[in-house]
Amino acid sequence: MPDQRAQNRRPAPISYRPPQGRTEELHAFVAASGLSTNAFITACIFGRLGRRIKAELLSEILDRTAQIADLLHELSIAGTADAKALEAAQDELSTLRAALFALMGRRP
Repeated sequence: MPDQRAQNRRPAPISYRPPQGRTEELHAFVAASGLSTNAFITACIFGRLGRRIKAELLSEILDRTAQIADLLHELSIAGTADAKALEAAQDELSTLRAALFALMGRRP
């Protein structure tokens, strides 16, 4: 009888403990994914979720660069900022935007 019970037992669970000081980061990623912790870790190990979250974060940064560009454009129209400073900021935003598109595997 004890042998049959041993055969019907589930294997021991696998646990994960994040490196010291990175627990909050893990919880933030799990919360952003909308998944349970187990589902999040499984998706990260076996596939697509990590790339999806990265793409979403990059898209959010890209959106914010567009918002900054719009604000700079409004400042240039209003004439309330130095023209050289605005041009330099626009150039930096263009560089950042190109880098984000490259990280996302897209063309600017």
